[in-house]
Amino acid sequence: MLRDKVCDLLWKVGMKIANDHISATLLENGCSQSPSGRVRIPKEMIKEMVSNQKRTQEQDADDQSLYLTCGIDWTHSILWTNKQEEIRNKLGREFMIPAFDCGPTKFYDYPSGKVVPVDTPIFIEMMKFAQSTPEIGYISTWYRQDVPQPTERIDSLILGLKYTDKVDGIEAIDPKQIKYLKEIGEIVSDAPGRTPFLAGSQCITSPLILEERSAEEMVERAKRGIQRFHIGSMPTIGVSTPVTLAGSVVMSAAEILGGMAAAFCMDPEADLSGRMISNVLDMKTGSVTCYGPEIAMLNLAVKELFDACFGGHLWVEVFFSPGTKRPGLQTVYENFYGVHCYSRLTGNPDICYPGMGTLDNGGMGSPTQMMLDMEIRKSQFALKDKIPLDEESLPFEEICEKVRDGKEFLSSDHTFKHFRELWSSEIFLIGEPKPGAWEGDEKSILDKCDQLWRENAKVYQPPGWPKEKMRALEDVLARAEKELL
Repeated sequence: MLRDKVCDLLWKVGMKIANDHISATLLENGCSQSPSGRVRIPKEMIKEMVSNQKRTQEQDADDQSLYLTCGIDWTHSILWTNKQEEIRNKLGREFMIPAFDCGPTKFYDYPSGKVVPVDTPIFIEMMKFAQSTPEIGYISTWYRQDVPQPTERIDSLILGLKYTDKVDGIEAIDPKQIKYLKEIGEIVSDAPGRTPFLAGSQCITSPLILEERSAEEMVERAKRGIQRFHIGSMPTIGVSTPVTLAGSVVMSAAEILGGMAAAFCMDPEADLSGRMISNVLDMKTGSVTCYGPEIAMLNLAVKELFDACFGGHLWVEVFFSPGTKRPGLQTVYENFYGVHCYSRLTGNPDICYPGMGTLDNGGMGSPTQMMLDMEIRKSQFALKDKIPLDEESLPFEEICEKVRDGKEFLSSDHTFKHFRELWSSEIFLIGEPKPGAWEGDEKSILDKCDQLWRENAKVYQPPGWPKEKMRALEDVLARAEKELL
């Protein structure tokens, strides 16, 4: 029934397309225009696109298994640089975590308790923090507020690359930035046509509107030969969709499917995927948040519908971001509840805690919270499903000797050799709280987290990019500034 209602909505009402070129392309491929001007998409077109999607559905499902650990944005970067095998091998042996999701615009300063716009000094400090923290495998390019916005994405990407080789994935806020982001990718990767730094999605605006910026972005991608479209729906339950889940599923799925159909008509050979990130209006406080059971139920219901009926390729966050505006227990709780919902609904007990230092629905970054989130993930990584079994791990002769003599193992050479292998946390201390030292409360934990990230940043070492690449990137920025400013 859900499948049929989605198709009926796209045909009976249709999608509003704020771009003449895309509208004309759809009409040329069998769509029709309703009296209101919306473009109605027939079932036959959907069937054709779905048949095309099914050819790569299995491969896409395998790719998606990475984001249960890496998060979606880092996973996309891994795919676009063909590092799947390398990262999968590392994940089994090394602890790695993404930082700050898709990029904050605000910074939470823990010592002062103030929220400030991201400026260049904060941006550089966060890049240094990521570069000098070995556990961080990926950091987003934060959005700076103190530089000209027409070139900010290009400028910030190049600045980020100067300070770290872990930065990837940037959204072209202005479609005119796409050609420069493509060129940066080609310079860094030494591979013509490769676009590892062009991330982002073409978001559909409720109700069923392919708005002007996203439409222009799609046209520019096609013009530049970038065969990759990622159609997103970000509905607010009870505001931009019905307050009931079944109605929200139909609307959200129709928005993603309609956007994918538009991209398919523009380039039938392109890599098409969708993304579902819902939130909900708390009717008690008026706040919009990604936290709550309905969020996971809606996101995963749309994914299940796509997997069963529309050729898959629908990506869903384990948990997008806490809505809290301060680091601490509430933030940890929202992250844990988000992963609990995803794990329970998918039947997968092995999904990692999803925290990565974000607050305020992803718009705010806190390195203090990042250290707390990382410590929680570290403790999960330390839990293994097998134990070593060899002569070194089972010192049987020493066991016999100690048992015979009635002695303890604390002072043995074997204990001295291996005691550091036992899990121990720098943040969650197991000891007696002492006034003036470790108080054992939330503040003492956050104080330690804030201290640790600052210590990490102090040992920063820059990446070793070749000078000619950096000169080429500066040339890209100069040309972008000349055109866009």
